[in-house]
Amino acid sequence: MMYKSYDEMLEELEREMRRVSDDILLQMFRVSSMSGEVWAPKVDLYETNDAIVVKVCVAGLEPDQMELTLSGDNRFLTLRGMRAEHDDDKAERIRYHQLEVYYGPFERIVALPADVPVNREELSATYKDGFLKVTLPKLRRSGARKIEIEN
Repeated sequence: MMYKSYDEMLEELEREMRRVSDDILLQMFRVSSMSGEVWAPKVDLYETNDAIVVKVCVAGLEPDQMELTLSGDNRFLTLRGMRAEHDDDKAERIRYHQLEVYYGPFERIVALPADVPVNREELSATYKDGFLKVTLPKLRRSGARKIEIEN
């Protein structure tokens, strides 16, 4: 792949390293339960001019079935919960031909960009159409300030 600039190459490398580190973190924090392995919902992580945004695909869940935490150092966002299988037609099932929807406990740990400080006091989370959107506003840095020198 040809890159237009060194910065573009570094950005691509950083994206790939973040993806790999997320996969490694997920493997480290997997736990067994009575219903099997913990599954991890898919995540988009992107930056706007004002915020870091994490968008998580959690179709079939209600907000009260999820727990969202931000680590003390603002580096990791953790989403945990449980998606229960609706058993209303389970007795009628005789054989599965395709089984792709995960049920049971889930956990996703998202490593946030280390170089973008966020304001933990103003973060917000909304749930709509099967997606959880977490907005972490960037910490505003003030510009230069003239300081008066007193006698």
